[in-house]
Amino acid sequence: MRGYLIRRLLQFIPVVIGATFIIFALVFAIPGDPIRALSGDRPMSEAVQATLRDRYNLDDPLLIQYGKYMLALVQGDFGMTFTGRPVSDIIGQRAPVTAQLALTAFVIQAVIGGIAGILAALRRQGFLDSLVQVSTTVLVAIPTLVLAMIGQVVFGLHLGWFPIAGTGQGWYSYVLPGAMLASTSMALIARLLRTSLLENLRADYVRTATAKGLSRSRVVGRHALRNSMIPVVTFLGADLGAMLSGTVIIEGIFNLPGLGGEVFRAIGAQEGTVVVGIVTLFVLIFVTLSLIVDVLYAYLDPRIRYD
Repeated sequence: MRGYLIRRLLQFIPVVIGATFIIFALVFAIPGDPIRALSGDRPMSEAVQATLRDRYNLDDPLLIQYGKYMLALVQGDFGMTFTGRPVSDIIGQRAPVTAQLALTAFVIQAVIGGIAGILAALRRQGFLDSLVQVSTTVLVAIPTLVLAMIGQVVFGLHLGWFPIAGTGQGWYSYVLPGAMLASTSMALIARLLRTSLLENLRADYVRTATAKGLSRSRVVGRHALRNSMIPVVTFLGADLGAMLSGTVIIEGIFNLPGLGGEVFRAIGAQEGTVVVGIVTLFVLIFVTLSLIVDVLYAYLDPRIRYD
């Protein structure tokens, strides 16, 4: 296991370099002059423009800019915005909003999706099974953008159950956007767990456990459900990382001041340091979660040996 962990940690390096370089190149390719965009209609002398270009290495080739940025990043410096604000300050200020949104969505999709999948498998071809299959098909078919707007109108404006924008009501403000962000993954978890649990309930080891006289709850909870969780855990680990990219849309619709909204704003302003800094943080989180998921394999299925 130790060798496996070391190999996975070493994989961090090419993954981070590849992801950050792609983002950096895309920001570099955006047409327009960020210094002129910064000044807007206000006059800016040539000397000031030259100073800003030199400070942010804007006249250097792409590879030189990227190399200087990564060198500073390794030393813990995420760079500065064109207005002189450290990017690390922006990340520190906005990360809690995105973290609360992602955590709320993760809990909703894991709990509701898991319960729905278990009930559908245990009540196969019954009313609950049909309800879960129909509702999950609808959730998967509707794009998150459209579903978020529908939820905002129905549950926010007409029913008044949840706030439709901002973070003024604490954790309660994240319930509706979190549910909308989790909708597709929640449906997929329910269907995935239903299929996996049905397969395990038909397996020989389950029939053997039942023949030994074990109770139904013990057979399902102790044996079948544990093995059925392996693909679900894999999905949850990968999905939490992917969920961070979905926050860009949800934070925009619900006006949440998180990292996703900041990425959207920074792309428009051509602030490459902000975009690359936040994306690098997302990549590190995604790779770390993937490593945690792989380690959980060994706990859920002792037959797995990495060495």
